[in-house]
Amino acid sequence: MYSVSVCKGCGRTIESKFLYCPWCGFSRVSHDEDDTLDVLFNKFEELQRDSRRQHLQEMENQLDVLEQELTVLALSAEMHK
Repeated sequence: MYSVSVCKGCGRTIESKFLYCPWCGFSRVSHDEDDTLDVLFNKFEELQRDSRRQHLQEMENQLDVLEQELTVLALSAEMHK
């Protein structure tokens, strides 16, 4: 079993032996150790919120495109009657 820690750059869990985060490349060397877990978890939650917001925006854009295509198909079908 290995010990894990939380990356201060992206908030993901990584092995404590890593000097750099494999996800974001944040260096674990020579940074202040004054950060509390609350600060790290707040950063992680903020990153998750941003990710969800971005994903929802992408889904909204895809739905807009689908709605436009459906409108074109409906008009085309109506014209061919």
